[in-house]
Amino acid sequence: MKKISLILFTLFFVSLPIFSQVSDKNKKNAKTAYNSAVENIRSLNFELALTYLDAAVDLDPGLNEALIQRAKVKVELGKIKEAIADFTLAGERDPSNGEPDFYLGYLPFVKDTSKIVINRLDAAIQKGYKQAQVYYYRGLYKLLLNEHSGAISDFTKAIELKANYSLAYHDRASAKRSLGDMQGALYDYRMAVNYENNFPLAFNNMGSVKISLGDYEGALADYSVAIKLDPDFYIAYNNRGTAKYFLGQPDSALLDFDRAIIIQQDYLPALNNKAASLSKANLYPEAISLFDVVLSSDNAFGKAYLNRGLVRELTGDLDGACADWKKALEHGIPEAEKYLKECK
Repeated sequence: MKKISLILFTLFFVSLPIFSQVSDKNKKNAKTAYNSAVENIRSLNFELALTYLDAAVDLDPGLNEALIQRAKVKVELGKIKEAIADFTLAGERDPSNGEPDFYLGYLPFVKDTSKIVINRLDAAIQKGYKQAQVYYYRGLYKLLLNEHSGAISDFTKAIELKANYSLAYHDRASAKRSLGDMQGALYDYRMAVNYENNFPLAFNNMGSVKISLGDYEGALADYSVAIKLDPDFYIAYNNRGTAKYFLGQPDSALLDFDRAIIIQQDYLPALNNKAASLSKANLYPEAISLFDVVLSSDNAFGKAYLNRGLVRELTGDLDGACADWKKALEHGIPEAEKYLKECK
């Protein structure tokens, strides 16, 4: 689970609805305990902060801010179910506060479906809890539901509220890619790495956009940065190998495909691409054997059928090639149709 960043508060001077039976002394002591908890949160001393927050809630059960903050601390400590109970109680006590709705939507134990999460985040916004992260997460779940235009709108709102929100730029780029706006995606990936230069996934994805735009040199540079930032990023090795392949560097491409396979042995795209590179070097039996490995692991890998068919044609096995191209077409590779014209 992605770690939730605590929203820290200044010292407690705002009066909230309280229970009439609580004495003035207890109210004062509860606020003191709350303030001590906040100081410990700032020092990342969550266990001691939780002790103070327990005391604050015990002294003044109506101190809703302490209840919400205690829930956040429990998230940091991995006590998710207890945190959900606190957020739920806080929301019941103050239905106008959208913050509990945000966290109840975000936490994984209540993610029945993306729609339910979106409804929670809608409620948070409607109640006035219009934080950048609320719009970001609503956009993220819309992206998961392939609601790309709505996701872009939410990511844009998150960026308006927090100009350096690198994750929002990154995910807005993903939504734009899905809509075919490659230049817009490229701009957003650049913004993401401008604000967060230690972001290997963004460099990798920026490279993939450049591949689609035919900028193989630029893609190669981006993939290399991603690998430098994360030496075990096997997807980036595979992608860099692809860029090298298009640049006419088959030997170097093979090294990258091999590195990806060493890191993640069952990563089929790298196995498929290595096989394609072997065929480029006229190593047809080795290429076919590797395609066989890929298809034994995933018999719906359309690209592997297409590529194996091309190699079989080169070896004179047109019947085998036609069978592979037919499978490729069945598994969503429309390019296979033009090769099937060669078949009887």
